[in-house]
Amino acid sequence: MKSSIHKYLLKLLETEKLSQSSVSKSAIPMIEKFRDAGFVEWQKSGRGGIFFLKNREAIEKLLEDTGYHGPIENLSPKAKSVAFNKNAHGGHDNTLLFLLSATRDVLWYKNGEPLNIFEIVQKCGVASILVRPEDDWQTDHPIALVENKDLLVHADRYFKTIQFKGNIIYYGGWVSNRVIEWLKKQEKPPHIIFPDYDIVGLTNYLKLKEEFSNIKLYVPNNLPDLLKRFGNAEKLKTKASRRLIETTRDKDARRVYSLIIEYGVGLDQESLMLQ
Repeated sequence: MKSSIHKYLLKLLETEKLSQSSVSKSAIPMIEKFRDAGFVEWQKSGRGGIFFLKNREAIEKLLEDTGYHGPIENLSPKAKSVAFNKNAHGGHDNTLLFLLSATRDVLWYKNGEPLNIFEIVQKCGVASILVRPEDDWQTDHPIALVENKDLLVHADRYFKTIQFKGNIIYYGGWVSNRVIEWLKKQEKPPHIIFPDYDIVGLTNYLKLKEEFSNIKLYVPNNLPDLLKRFGNAEKLKTKASRRLIETTRDKDARRVYSLIIEYGVGLDQESLMLQ
């Protein structure tokens, strides 16, 4: 049962009547079905009408049998969507969850309160922050974005070779617009990105480049050798658009794209440990 209908039925149980003008047009047909079933009575009043509670037991049983009938305010957006739509994907959660690592002592500040990410990583392996709209998260060190969790979990090994010092944030797959909007609020925006060397990875880089002009694409010096030895042709079989890549003037993206087309393969960023 949709949350709007649920709301009106709860109000009807509470007050035993509802003015027709207080019910949304989209909910009227369902309320009228309850009238036809004998659960609700309608009486004309002025230019409209009033719905009266006729069968309390039937409506209480209906609410009980058709899903959640507790306080709506106690539900998260996802839980509310399951309760009324039977599908969590209809619930829009405004929080972001980031998995992080660090290569040295770096601090994040939540509303001014410091948090040493490196200490958490040393104790727990990785760290995470939950970002709500009202939170002000900031860091005092550069940010590197990684596409795959391996660079997060084994950051000490990867970044000893790469020689990046700072924060590492896992973005996974596509970089969403919500993540970009949050990164734009950072005093130190993303410094460098480590994607897979394929169509999706390059597109992510260029999408970020449009928002952060100083972000760098990490290109290993031995990329041709890595492509030749460890590249996979399946990684280029994607429906993802190449338009952004084929029209860019970004030298790093054009160089990488030229190489993956030349060799006919894509390359996972985990190959960076093989340098």
